[in-house]
Amino acid sequence: MKSLEKLETGLAWAVFVVTGIVMIMMVTVVILSVVMRYIVGSPLVYSYDLSTLLFAWAVFLGLALAEKSDGHLAIDLFSNKLTPRGTLVHQVIKSIIVIFISTGTFWIGWKLFDRAGMVIPSMRISIGWLYASMPIGFALLALEQLIKLLKSILTYQKGLS
Repeated sequence: MKSLEKLETGLAWAVFVVTGIVMIMMVTVVILSVVMRYIVGSPLVYSYDLSTLLFAWAVFLGLALAEKSDGHLAIDLFSNKLTPRGTLVHQVIKSIIVIFISTGTFWIGWKLFDRAGMVIPSMRISIGWLYASMPIGFALLALEQLIKLLKSILTYQKGLS
């Protein structure tokens, strides 16, 4: 259980740091773009594409962060009234559904990334950098959900003994 929590904390910290850096870069690019366009009079050609790329990474990396902190939208009208066993069953069903959907979305994203042959003209990089955010984000979401599932089962078992 302790190693599972250590893994979850380490993973969340790494994703948080990377997402924070991506957000800072995105805000910097947008501010710099506005300054260059309206004050200097020479717009940055790549600013729209780069901010879009960074935004996609922030969104998909944020999936796992939101799951770690239970930040996703949920209706807990009934789940708060469940017994400990009912709560475990609810968590297991929810986790299996999220893992299944995340794995499917990972696969779709991977196939999209795998076929990415285009280049983003303004930055001269593969569009794969944009498409890679989706499978990585959903893989992290599935991993976070798997960790939650294992922790729920272990906590329930510990409560029985």
